Amino acid sequence: MPYDNHGDTDYENSQRPYRLRRHRHARFADPGGRSALHGSSKRNPRNLPCPTCGTKDVLTPADRAAGYQCDRCADQAEGIGGYGS
Repeated sequence: MPYDNHGDTDYENSQRPYRLRRHRHARFADPGGRSALHGSSKRNPRNLPCPTCGTKDVLTPADRAAGYQCDRCADQAEGIGGYGS
């Protein structure tokens, strides 16, 4: 009988080549953190403003394509961080 991982993505990731697992986590700016923003690179520079607050150079083209806003605005929208209203 085949092993049933019951949706265990760590098991699934452990079965992938290391190169692919590392890339999957490297695509995020803060792997394991609260941020969903993509990591910056030569091909995906952090050079775009936040559509909510206008802060410059906080988003990458991949972030914009995903419809993201900067971490501060996202935290405020989710009620995290104690920012004034």
